[in-house]
Amino acid sequence: MNTNSGKNFYPVLHKTMRIAVTDTGREEKQKIYLDWLRSFDPNAELIVVSHRKTGDHVSEFDGLVLTGGEDVDPQFSKAEPVDQVGKTDTGRDRFEFDMLDKALKKDLPILCICRGLQVANVHLGGTLIADLQHDGYNKHDVKEKEPVIRHSITVKENSIMHEITGAVTGEINSYHHQAVKIVAESLVPSAFSNDGVIESLEWKENDGKPYFLAVQWHPERMKDTENPFTTKIGASFFDAVRKNNTKRT
Repeated sequence: MNTNSGKNFYPVLHKTMRIAVTDTGREEKQKIYLDWLRSFDPNAELIVVSHRKTGDHVSEFDGLVLTGGEDVDPQFSKAEPVDQVGKTDTGRDRFEFDMLDKALKKDLPILCICRGLQVANVHLGGTLIADLQHDGYNKHDVKEKEPVIRHSITVKENSIMHEITGAVTGEINSYHHQAVKIVAESLVPSAFSNDGVIESLEWKENDGKPYFLAVQWHPERMKDTENPFTTKIGASFFDAVRKNNTKRT
């Protein structure tokens, strides 16, 4: 019996997910990000994008990850005093601003980590604290070979972060000396450290917008995979990328 009734039927083919991951400038740190992301989908194609390269077209990607690294140039971040700002890379800043613009126009899922949170907040109109200790906050960063700082956070109920993690409190790592000062108008904080530092940002109004989550900590470096502030963060991003990939296909 011919069930095709004269029509040709073909299986639906979903193209491999392609995720843009910004270049940290340090190979060993880049590998940590890539290994962590691969743990959620070994078949996903992870493309390291950088202002040092050419041919990075966001239209060819299904998602964007903004990684950690240098301070954002104070000409953009408005961080003061300027002498408290560390090493910057203006070329990287401009490149990542451009990647953000293109990803938002394409409705791509975006995950921002550490510097990535700061880049997104600045580009969308917010500002940064030049140095947390200088402004009277607790120490949130460590030097090479020093023990990792971990501290507690509180999550806003009914936020996307709360929905993803299922937690209202928890513990995260900390590797940053700058932080959000003024929040961009389109964003809202969804988690705070015990000394009041903003630890995550998300859309203020989520309806009709693509997935966007920005965290100040480093989920890719957390070894306690049962911690909801690492694995569930990555899994939620990949769920969004997978849905976007299917829709685009």
